[in-house]
Amino acid sequence: MAEELGELRVIRTSPTGMQKDSAHGELRLTWRTGDADEIARAEKTFQAYLQKGWLAIGEGPGPKKQIFTFNPDLEKIVLAPLVMGG
Repeated sequence: MAEELGELRVIRTSPTGMQKDSAHGELRLTWRTGDADEIARAEKTFQAYLQKGWLAIGEGPGPKKQIFTFNPDLEKIVLAPLVMGG
């Protein structure tokens, strides 16, 4: 049986608050569910962005939802900065 693959996607924004679509605009990390080193690297990145106040959305079976802890069983985790308008 093949190992499942998870993905952590960090969406960066420009100074105007618009999402960048270029390769420089986001970071993608992937992990195999059986690879402890890859999972640790993704979790460390997840925690670093969460501590900066970024939002984390987990995607897997069922609806997307905001998450506060890293879960390597999710298919995808998207991190985005909190954008406030005024």
